[in-house]
Formats: sequence, C-alpha cells, structure tokens
Amino acid sequence: MSSARQIEEPLAETLSGAPFVRVAAASDGDSLAAAGLLARACAETDTPFQLRLDDEAGVDTEDAVTVAVGPTAVDGDASLDHPASPAAFALARHLGADPDPILALAGTIAAGETVRTADTALDAAQESGLIDREPGLALPTDDVPTGLAASTLLHGPFSGDEDAAAALVAELDAGDDATGSHAAGDDAGAVGSHAAGDDAGAVGSHAAGDDAGSGEEFDRRFASLVTVDTVTAEGATERAATEIERALRPYVTPDAPFRTLGGYADVLDAVARTAPAAGVSLALGERSGDATDAALAAWRKYGAAVHGQLRSAETRRHHGVWVLETEADADVLPAVARLARAFRSPEPVALALTEGAAAAAGESGVGDAVTAAANAVDGTGHGTDDTGWARFDTDTEQFTDAFREAL
Repeated sequence: MSSARQIEEPLAETLSGAPFVRVAAASDGDSLAAAGLLARACAETDTPFQLRLDDEAGVDTEDAVTVAVGPTAVDGDASLDHPASPAAFALARHLGADPDPILALAGTIAAGETVRTADTALDAAQESGLIDREPGLALPTDDVPTGLAASTLLHGPFSGDEDAAAALVAELDAGDDATGSHAAGDDAGAVGSHAAGDDAGAVGSHAAGDDAGSGEEFDRRFASLVTVDTVTAEGATERAATEIERALRPYVTPDAPFRTLGGYADVLDAVARTAPAAGVSLALGERSGDATDAALAAWRKYGAAVHGQLRSAETRRHHGVWVLETEADADVLPAVARLARAFRSPEPVALALTEGAAAAAGESGVGDAVTAAANAVDGTGHGTDDTGWARFDTDTEQFTDAFREAL
C-alpha cells in the first residue's frame, strides 16, 4: 500500500479494520496534535497502534496501515495534510471516539491558523464550556515572567530574558503613572487599542497569574505594555503590529494541561521539534505532573534558544529574502525563521541557516521553494505553503542560491 488517500475517502473504515495502525507525524506542533488525536482514537477503539515523529525515514508498513501526518517524507497509505488537527478531530469522530477538542484547537493554532479553521472542535469546546476568551497573553502557565521570556508567539526586548520580563511585570506591579502612560501612549496606536481589547465584558480573568498580579485589568494592561514594547522595539518591522495579535486575547482552558490554547500550541511545537518523547506523552494525553513539567522544561529551553539565535544571527539582505546565518541546532530553525519574518525581517521571506540545515518562512510558496532548493543540492526538504525546512550536505551559500532561484 503506497498511494496516499485523502481524508474524505473512507479512511475511518480502513482504520477500523486495520490490524495495526502506524501514525508517522512530522516534527511540528500541528502534526503532533493530530497524531495524538488519531492515536487516542485507536486506543479508544482497541486498535493497536504506534505513534512516532518522523520527518525523514520511510517505515516498513508490513500488514499495517500507515497514516502520514503533516509534511513528512513517510510514504503512508493515507495522509493528513496541513493543518492536520481539524481533519484528525473529524476522523476520530468517524471512528467512534470522543476526541479532545482542546488538543485539536491547540494543534490548529500551532499550524498558524485561527481556531475557526477547526470549527467542529471549536463548537464542541464552546458547548462543553472548555474555553473562554479573556484579555491578556497566550501563555501556558501562570508564571508570567518565565512565560513571557520563553514564548515563541512573539519576539520583543524581553524575549529569552527572564530578568527583562520580570522587570516588565514589576513595572506594572509598581504601578501606575509610568505603566499607565506607556500602555496608553501615542505609540500604541491601533495595536495598543487592540491589546486593550474589545472583550471588556469577558469573564473575570487570571491571564497574568498569581505570581505577578491578577485580574482582568492587570491582564489588559500587561498585554498593552507587551504589545507596545514589541512593536516599538529597535528593529521591529510594521509586520510586528499584525503578527503579535496571535499572542493576544487568549482562549483560557481551565481543564487542559496548559492554561491557554495559544500557550498549549507553543508547547506542542517546542516538544515536537526538540523533545519528541515528551511530545508523544503529551499528545497521548499523559496528564501527570512529570509529563507536564517535562514538556514545560523543553518549551523554556526551546524558547531561550530560539530568541538567542534570532538576536545573535548574522544577517544579510537579498532581494526578497532576509538571510540569517546562525549557530543554532537545526530543530529550532523553523521558529527562528518564523519569528524573524514576523517581527524583524525587512523582506517578505526569512531564511534561517545553520551548518547542514535551513528553514524559511514567508507568505506562500515557501515549502515548495525549500523542497526544490533541497533537491537541487541533493538534500531533503519539506514544508507547507508558508514554511519549510531542509537538511543538506553542501554549504549554506549553495543552498541559499538554490532557494532564491526556486522562490
């Protein structure tokens, strides 16, 4: 069995009769969440399964049914394409399971989509009272300074720097004149107004947490302050004013392992790329403190690495492409490219490079360009419409030339 079938075809029927299901997911947050939904459905229906994160290697299907999830080189019998989480949620229901809508929504956000892309899961979560939208920032925990420093939903002066993040929170705690004028200042413009939010009627919140103030007013002012500091930071581009919206006005998730959907998505992407064992445990629904702590530890380390590499990268500007030469591990390059493009790049496409690997982010056609460039230098590449990543044995200059030609 080698040709992929679309989800619209009777995949649920095929899986229901399969003696064994292999779920091979790409190493990104959306694919991990989708794989978890499918694996949990198999468990609920007593179907033996295996879940692995695998961008590259083919697997021996034997008499099993292999489902390839996301942009991976695995030649599956069926595939769930980007964004995979909404399709996996629907598939799990077809299998007769009761899938977790919060995991599906977090995976959808990790894919860079809005929750409305997963409308069925969104309806299920809202009807069950599992989510509520509030002012503040989309962090996974109540530890605000640590969460702000580690978050890869945005890049500001405090990113990767817990002391700077703590100082920002202290500015709010202490008060009043400086913080109030800063949050409401002229520089805020439309962004500041957005951060202040149009959901003033939201239920009383706790988005900023116990450690550093609480309440809806604190959350709103905190989000405004972070927004202003982010969009007015040295080197910030106009694109930052739009891109930061992804981190604002979170959906809080009181019954989930992490406190907001956006924070959950951020953790999923981190563990999928850098801590696959912790990621698989999370996707399978392991709710022990150890599992959550392991995922959060990986997320904090990942955030520090991503922001550090973004700051220290040597950059150069080509027509249409902003190139960042880094010393990063290949696993963090996609986030470096994504944040560079969102908050710093003067060009529409950001290309992050390290020895033997690259990742790119842009508006469209990026995955195809990365794949074509990788093929041109005898490497391997995968991606979606707006992101892509590659491994190769040639030098980064050759890959860059091939990428620019393919773009």
